[in-house]
Amino acid sequence: MTKVMFIDHREKSGLEELVRKYLDKNNLYHQTRENLITDYAFSSVGIEAKTIHDYMQSLQSGHLQRQLQNLDDNYNTMILVIHGTVDKYVADARKGGRRIPYARAWASFVGSIARFMTDYDVHVVTFPDKSSAARFICKRFEKHGTLGSSSTYRMMRKTASEDRRVDILRAAGCSQAIANRMLEHFGSIAEITSANPKELQTIEGVGKIRAKRISECLNSEDPVADERVKLSRA
Repeated sequence: MTKVMFIDHREKSGLEELVRKYLDKNNLYHQTRENLITDYAFSSVGIEAKTIHDYMQSLQSGHLQRQLQNLDDNYNTMILVIHGTVDKYVADARKGGRRIPYARAWASFVGSIARFMTDYDVHVVTFPDKSSAARFICKRFEKHGTLGSSSTYRMMRKTASEDRRVDILRAAGCSQAIANRMLEHFGSIAEITSANPKELQTIEGVGKIRAKRISECLNSEDPVADERVKLSRA
């Protein structure tokens, strides 16, 4: 089955043109359409791309949190790509008459990334410029569904925590932070197993897709396949 990268037609930052250019250069398929949820999508992966200016503005308005929640509701894997530097953001703000202390902007930037990675289990990658961000998006798409070196399987060992209950939930699709929140809320694996997907979604960082996956994994009488298992080599 041919892989296709879907690019949202509303994406007009210039990044989308570079993405198309790199995809065409490597004979990778893409389509432009209305994605509704995110800028770039393929398989169960959703990628939201933002300039440093957009990131800081949407962070302050609360719009970014809503976007991440929508991503979590609709994709198994979420990636947030940020291109540009805090230095550029602060310099442009000062040119516009706003004096933003660099230390405050940097602390907000780093702290928010750490918070989002913990709360939403989102992969956050930053790049200094648009070209690097476009290349990453294309490479992530190209590598999807492939294997790296022959040692990859040996490296794919799940790190055990000090709580076996957390390990069980991580195997079911939770990050460690989400697993801890679920155990604190429900009290035990048995209670989590008996909860329906809608109840699971009351936990921060658990959207529709994740809730369904956890419920199926804990309750299914049939084998539950992990769609992230790689089947071919790059």
